[in-house]
Amino acid sequence: MITDHLQPGDTVVVGQTSAEPPTLVDELLDAAPAVTAFVGYTANEAWLRAPFPVRTYVAGGVLRRLPGLEYVPTHLSRVEEHIVAGRLAADVVLLRVGPADGDGWHDLGPTVDYVWAAAQRARVVLVEVDERMPRTRSRWRLHSSLVTASVVADRPMVTLPFRPPSRTDRAVAANVAALVPDGAVVQLGLGGLADAVAAELASRRRLRVRSGLVGDWLLDLARAGAVDRVVAGMTLGSPELYTFLDDNPLAEFAPCAAVHVDGPFFAVNSAIEVDLYGQVGAEYAGGRLVGGVGGQVDFFRAAHGSGAAILALPSTTPSGAARIVEQLSGPVTSAASDVDLVVTDRGVADLRGCTVAQRRERLLVVSAATG
Repeated sequence: MITDHLQPGDTVVVGQTSAEPPTLVDELLDAAPAVTAFVGYTANEAWLRAPFPVRTYVAGGVLRRLPGLEYVPTHLSRVEEHIVAGRLAADVVLLRVGPADGDGWHDLGPTVDYVWAAAQRARVVLVEVDERMPRTRSRWRLHSSLVTASVVADRPMVTLPFRPPSRTDRAVAANVAALVPDGAVVQLGLGGLADAVAAELASRRRLRVRSGLVGDWLLDLARAGAVDRVVAGMTLGSPELYTFLDDNPLAEFAPCAAVHVDGPFFAVNSAIEVDLYGQVGAEYAGGRLVGGVGGQVDFFRAAHGSGAAILALPSTTPSGAARIVEQLSGPVTSAASDVDLVVTDRGVADLRGCTVAQRRERLLVVSAATG
């Protein structure tokens, strides 16, 4: 089906995380057309055999292992803007959706992002309709009148293998959680550290979540009775998480660009390294692209004035290398002025209102240099 709708030179925008359509992606890769694919966060190993250029805003998950990956350093909140303005091409859209309702509206499930905007302007919109897609509460839906063609599929939801938090992760998480009160709005990402922070927050009450990407930690918080409301952009986790989100009034999905926070907001993000000015590097490690700007700066800035922008990371890598360094090995992802607190397993460095000399002093206290 795909080859009937592609033209040489097209840019194909593909749904990410739970919105990625595996059947259509397999067909695209097998066809090997002369196109460029714009792919976000993915756990789909099939992309490692891509025979055409792949472009992304974040080299997380599988994409960091793809040779020749083309990286667009931009805030997640601005990807939609770039697409609407035509700076990022969106000729064809591939998207996984739920079945249309009686009025022709497809539910986008637990991932609502820039691909919705791309579908409004693309020449071709191809959808993979799957009953397994959880139904979610969102005003962002796709009308069947915009769909060029569709395939019916029955594929499991994409899942993320669980990696238990390390002892160091748990130590960092305990220091983070001590900063977050009952009734706060919280943002976390994916991975062992995010899972560990959520575990430490399980005793809190009346938490609200506003995250660009949620994982199984959300399920854990909900089971503990810690969270009252969730607004998220994307989901990647276990089958149990998708079952929990299906038609659940607790959760709503909206693009990162629609960030609005009402209440004390604690944005918790991690990185590869931070320097002694408090500048954050979250894109390159050893000269190799492994991350991206993503939504880190978006959420840090949303936290200013009401809660705290928290950069959380172990003081060392698993091999023992320091992660608080004199000079970043790659570009600055978040400016020093965007970071309120740097939290490691060794403590909390509060950088708010500090001089450069004071920042250095406080960061050294929580760094590997303390021995």
